[in-house]
Amino acid sequence: MNKILTSLLLIFSLGLLLAVQVAAQDDIIEINFVHIFSDDLRPLVIQEIIDEFETIYPNVRVNSYSTNADSDYNEIFLSALDNADLGQAPNVVQVESGLTQQAVDFGYFVPISELATEEQLASLDDILPSVLGSYVIDGQLWGLPWNLSNPIMYYNTDAFEAAGLDPDDPPRTFADVTAACEALMAADLGFDACVNWPMSTWFIEQWVSMGNALFVNNGNGRDARATEVFFDSDEVLDAMVWWDELDANGFYTYTGRIGDNNGEGVAFLTQRTPIHINSSAGLTLFQNFAQFGLGVTYLPLPHEDATNGVTVGGGGVWVMIDQTEEEMRASADFVFFLTSTANDIKWHQGTGYIPIRESSYNQLVDEGYYDENPFFFVPVTQLVESQANVATAGAVIGPSTEVRNQLIAASQQILDGNLQTRDEIRAILTTARGRAEAELLDYNLDFE
Repeated sequence: MNKILTSLLLIFSLGLLLAVQVAAQDDIIEINFVHIFSDDLRPLVIQEIIDEFETIYPNVRVNSYSTNADSDYNEIFLSALDNADLGQAPNVVQVESGLTQQAVDFGYFVPISELATEEQLASLDDILPSVLGSYVIDGQLWGLPWNLSNPIMYYNTDAFEAAGLDPDDPPRTFADVTAACEALMAADLGFDACVNWPMSTWFIEQWVSMGNALFVNNGNGRDARATEVFFDSDEVLDAMVWWDELDANGFYTYTGRIGDNNGEGVAFLTQRTPIHINSSAGLTLFQNFAQFGLGVTYLPLPHEDATNGVTVGGGGVWVMIDQTEEEMRASADFVFFLTSTANDIKWHQGTGYIPIRESSYNQLVDEGYYDENPFFFVPVTQLVESQANVATAGAVIGPSTEVRNQLIAASQQILDGNLQTRDEIRAILTTARGRAEAELLDYNLDFE
């Protein structure tokens, strides 16, 4: 009788334990985080942060993944929207800064300012002003900045020394780069060309910002929808004339592919060029793979007085609609945890992306991190010293890809190996402006 009673009690206990475990599993909140990173480095840092988050929030599970092997922001963005239409939207999406207007217009995201707690809202005061302003549209904070970058100049110090140049005094302006290229190519060191950077409007937009000028009208598209683009402004024209001069003299080269950041980086690492302009996001990789003396410095200024600063590049984390209240809360908690001071520092040190918080910057300076890692200080300083205004906030454009593609097409037309006059270049840019403004008109009509 006692054996029967004991067996029944054991069965009851096991059943109760199983019921508790099932209930506990039912209480787990699962969220999906989609990003562009499919390399061997950055997903590891992300997962380390997620592991810490799940320790603090044991009822939340975060699935982190990329849906694109080419680190293509547009593909990730469109895939997230397509999945949302199918009722399978991810909870948190990494959105490139240039896609901000579309992310707002299409109605798939919730402003993070509507989800944040009072404590989380208070923590926003710590984010660098020039960074936070890029994510504010119509008075609403839509996403949180995360993987920040800006363009910097990498150079081969061995080549500089061989050409009689001082590697500790790298080029600072357009004119300085041209002078350095003359010396480097005259030294006949076996390079295909002197300098390369990706075929992209991003660099032109930086040079426009440095001159405290705008890329589009209506406060760079922040006071109202952009209806005009300033492709033929003096600032764009100055950059294109210089670029054309480099190309005509055989100093500039590119892979022939648009936006080929990786390919251009490989060209520099395989010593096809001694000077390379690219995103600071690749800093860790350049340090790891350069088989020559590596130098890192600021993006060249159009001229010595063009000191307004650079725009915020990279992307942020946005929360999608159509989630349960519990999922929405977990998503908001995750993005604030991901961008906290401790994880901002971890992300910066593990990847080379720029810290978004003043507290992160101050802690790293106080700990002497930049004394030991001076290359990392270059893009950070370039951002911290940038003025917080509509120029450095960057342009908000609805049909971002279509508009910028018109300027890329004009750039390719100009860079034909032959030197063109300033008036000829302006005419090409003015034609591109008309085509881009037609794209803006078509897009804006859908949202009137």
